[in-house]
Amino acid sequence: MTGATQDDAPRHMAGGDDRRATGVDDGPSDGDVGGSGPGDAEVGDRDGAHGGGPVDGDAVRRERAAPPRWRRWVLPGGLALVVLAAGGAALALDAKPASSAVGAASPTTPVLSARRAPEVLAAPVAQRRLAVDLQSWLVSSPADTCLVVETQGDPLFEHNPTAPVTGASTQKLLTATGLLLALGPDARLETRAVAAAAPTDGVVAGDLFVVGGGDATLGTPGWITNSPSPRDKVIHDVDGLVDAIVAAGVTRIDGRVVGDGSRYDGDLYNDSLAQRFVDQDQMGPIGGLMVNDGFALFSPEKSYASTVPAADPAADAARVITDRLRAKGVAVGGGPRSGRAPASGAEVASLASAPVSQIVAEMLTHSDNETAEAAVKEVGLAESGDGSWAAGAAAMRRLLADGGVPLDGVEIVDGSGLSSGDQLTCGTLVDVLTRDQTGPVIRDGLAVAGETGTLATWNGTSVDGRMRGKTGTLRNATALAGQVEPLQGGTVTFAYVANVPDPGEVTSGHVRLTGLTDILVAYPRGVDVATLQPEP
Repeated sequence: MTGATQDDAPRHMAGGDDRRATGVDDGPSDGDVGGSGPGDAEVGDRDGAHGGGPVDGDAVRRERAAPPRWRRWVLPGGLALVVLAAGGAALALDAKPASSAVGAASPTTPVLSARRAPEVLAAPVAQRRLAVDLQSWLVSSPADTCLVVETQGDPLFEHNPTAPVTGASTQKLLTATGLLLALGPDARLETRAVAAAAPTDGVVAGDLFVVGGGDATLGTPGWITNSPSPRDKVIHDVDGLVDAIVAAGVTRIDGRVVGDGSRYDGDLYNDSLAQRFVDQDQMGPIGGLMVNDGFALFSPEKSYASTVPAADPAADAARVITDRLRAKGVAVGGGPRSGRAPASGAEVASLASAPVSQIVAEMLTHSDNETAEAAVKEVGLAESGDGSWAAGAAAMRRLLADGGVPLDGVEIVDGSGLSSGDQLTCGTLVDVLTRDQTGPVIRDGLAVAGETGTLATWNGTSVDGRMRGKTGTLRNATALAGQVEPLQGGTVTFAYVANVPDPGEVTSGHVRLTGLTDILVAYPRGVDVATLQPEP
């Protein structure tokens, strides 16, 4: 469809939300920072350590009082010499590589040589070269840009780290963190089938209510193959619930299948969402019960024109379940509708979602907008009993703040990052990627360059198989945050966001995004720590 925009659709060498990016480069990664030199501690003699015979009390007191002044300065002085030697060696290393004459003897490395701490030699050289390379690369970026690079908690490079920017789909990293903090990685969302009374001889006397539990991934296999979205779709097959109803012995429903989406409020779209995203089916309606991302109609044409959002997602879910029950031989008396289940109904069957950790992974890998928006409402429900965007955004901010996430310059309006009201910083993105409590789940859920999700098209780049990341793209924003495994080992965590004023356009090609990852994967450029090891 002309002018269609799509959040983080897999495109050539870049993730894309809102338009196709072209001319992207590849990218390098990380290395070691810092090291420790040799050191020892002295322990003075204690009482009774002397041999037999008369002991001069004054001599003992003098011995215990303090070691001779020269002894007190041996260790710090030696360490200072190592540091000075390392600095000089680093300057020499930065200037040109060392060489030795052919046939020359290989001397033994002295104990206090800087070679005893090779990382001390390499780190300052590598960091200076990294800064030069990144400053040169940033020339292609617009003024409204931030970049943070760190390794193992140590900062390597920062450019506008606290500047508020529109992060597009990298906003999902904050959404994922908030959902994990609210529910935990092992929680599951349960969709239940209930009736006013338990079935008798396989017959439900009255309506069968399907009560939504917030599982936004419910769907049918047809949605995977016929969705017009270029992004891969991941569904939780609603047939699992249908099969559970049949397995419970139900053969007839005298009334109707009724969809209950009252878990969340009645707002189907976030007020801040640009109308073009709705018109172009970039976002389906969000409800407490929904199937196929809230879209009622779609076809093998895989066209946006044939894809129609449901006016009532809960009623449409009831329609899908009614059709599939009938296909399995269950008689259903009336047509589907939406409504609220009785408070004291009898459970007939249920279907548990994947654990939250897997929901987060699928959302991040494939940049699933509907899952991200439902997550905000779920956080609001879990924290305040109100399944709305406003309550969810407020609860998410409290959870992140209580967890120590830096929120200066951060605005949370939705979960997907499609809202122009969302703001974040590169420092905040790196923080949520590296947090002890939730960071491991977040990182494991990221797309892998050249292999999965929105980074699948990065195959053949310098970070193919060596980078996990979350892309972000809107018409006026391009972003990438994640971790790179440098060729020399270790990991580098980074976040990059570039904005231009709307209605301007910036793409991953404009900023040569793979040039950034080329630099990171090559870190530490030109420094081979192995050559700096002590000589025999």
